[in-house]
Amino acid sequence: MMRSGGWNRMLLALVLAAPWEMGGAALAQATDPAQLETLGRIQDSQDQRRLALEAAQQQAARATQQRQERLRRQAADSAARIAAARNSRSDAEWQDDRRYKEASRELELKEEQLKLKMLETRASREDDVIKADLARKQAETDRVIQTSQGDAKLKADVGTAARMAQRHWWESN
Repeated sequence: MMRSGGWNRMLLALVLAAPWEMGGAALAQATDPAQLETLGRIQDSQDQRRLALEAAQQQAARATQQRQERLRRQAADSAARIAAARNSRSDAEWQDDRRYKEASRELELKEEQLKLKMLETRASREDDVIKADLARKQAETDRVIQTSQGDAKLKADVGTAARMAQRHWWESN
């Protein structure tokens, strides 16, 4: 029985000796025309398989590249849509803000106009009160003047009547 170390040495010797043994056989076989024909067909078959494999690899690479390009375009389109939505939202917010400010300004102007109208109304009422008070005082003044003028005329008339009465009295006496 052989030990495992012996088997290993024998296998190693076979592996090292095999290429020289086959090399001669390969050279001997390469000179036979039928075998050369067979080797040519095998070579052509292997070349076709290699070309088919290369074509499949290229096609797979192109498909991968196309898929990556499609994914890149989709990502770019998605980013563009997101940016457009963000810009649209920003524009909408800006428009809303502008409309709000305009409405606020308009309300402030209306409020100021109402305040002015109230002040005008108050001033008009005060003016009416002052005019009414002035008219009342003027009427009172006119009444006092008329009364005093009436009293003065009455006194004058009384004085004239008294003088005339005195004159009549003197004349009759």
